Amino acid sequence: MRDRQTLSFEVFPPKPEMDADLSGISRTISDMKSAAPDFISVTYGAGGNNRPRALDIAGIILSNGMNPLSHLTAVGYTNDDASRVLDSLDDLGVTNILALRGDVPKDQDTGEDAWKDYARASDLVRYVAEAKIFCVGGAAYPEGHQQSVSREVDIAYMREKEDAGVSFFITQLFFDDEAFWSFAEDVSSSGVKSPLIAGIMPVFKARQIRRIVEISGCRVPERLSSLLDRYEDDDASMREAGIDYAASQIMGLWRNGVRGIHVYTMNRSKGVLEILRRCDLRGGLR
Repeated sequence: MRDRQTLSFEVFPPKPEMDADLSGISRTISDMKSAAPDFISVTYGAGGNNRPRALDIAGIILSNGMNPLSHLTAVGYTNDDASRVLDSLDDLGVTNILALRGDVPKDQDTGEDAWKDYARASDLVRYVAEAKIFCVGGAAYPEGHQQSVSREVDIAYMREKEDAGVSFFITQLFFDDEAFWSFAEDVSSSGVKSPLIAGIMPVFKARQIRRIVEISGCRVPERLSSLLDRYEDDDASMREAGIDYAASQIMGLWRNGVRGIHVYTMNRSKGVLEILRRCDLRGGLR
């Protein structure tokens, strides 16, 4: 990240009933190798759900000669829990962690109890960084965390995480590039020095994105909103339009000097590779 712009992906553990032996996600990761990503992050469910399968997927990424970035969330974890997970990751050969506060499972109490030993993401960052084994990343929110008081407070939390040991930030998804650049300018002005990587989520299905937008609170620009309305019940046309929209976003960000692009792939390698083909990210832009 110090030397050049980066390209990376995110995958998640598929449900056991959909891919019991992980052969499906293995093929997806193998396909993604053709794009030469700098790393592939591996998320998991709220409260640590799917954590063992996420560890297996990090191993698959390593076996394909690529660099995994393993998510680690604060919710529900004690120091002992985190220590065991970090030991497992270290034994596997994982050297990069994305340390997040995480979501509380729907069936879990949302009180202080949910956070155990880590009330904030920065607490978890500090614990992971103290081991001096891992490069630690953190999350950023161009349009504000849903529980945010203000952008200023959000950026203050970023400075806190950087002081605790974060070396780079990956943003939540956004569809409005101007919102990202405005945020990036304020982050830079605040004194935060760590690279800010733009998180891009392609629109493959209108209904799916509407649910994600509702959860994340990100703004939908008029151009994308009209596409969602037009292709609400036409998945094939929505996929085609969504691929064009994501390619346009990525080209604009890349040519304007974004530090990195992180694609939330939804485990859809073919669609993501088509996006990269259309914006020539494996050619002229790289």
